[in-house]
Amino acid sequence: MLHVSDTYKPLLEEPELYNSRIVDNYIKLIKVRYSYINIDELLKFAGMETYQVADEGTWFTQTQINNFHKRLRELTGNRDIAREAGRYAASPDALGAMRRYVLGLIGPQNAYEQFEKTAAKFTRSSKYKTRRIGKNKIEIRVTPNKGIKEN
Repeated sequence: MLHVSDTYKPLLEEPELYNSRIVDNYIKLIKVRYSYINIDELLKFAGMETYQVADEGTWFTQTQINNFHKRLRELTGNRDIAREAGRYAASPDALGAMRRYVLGLIGPQNAYEQFEKTAAKFTRSSKYKTRRIGKNKIEIRVTPNKGIKEN
């Protein structure tokens, strides 16, 4: 039985940087490809609760995210679990039919132009700025916020 991580001690001054949507995507991947993992225990290890992951208004700290990733890598044996979760987020399984249809209508160029607004819904660690620099080129500039060190 896994116990709550002793390494997670919430610090009032630690900023909440990552939206629960990110963790929710991992949970969806776990349910599909790693169904043997006890999600409640994984979340407890990270200092998270199921209801927080379900609430898109919840934000997690770097410590919580680090603990989540650490334990998930241990449980899956997959050192590239973050990459797998990112690929899964863009997969037809994760997107659903309607989202795939809408994304097909707006096209990749318009999607990249909206990236600036979309990124702010997932992370507070950096500022994202996009601009069109050519007919088929978009520039994305990422500037870390002052005092933030991402892992």
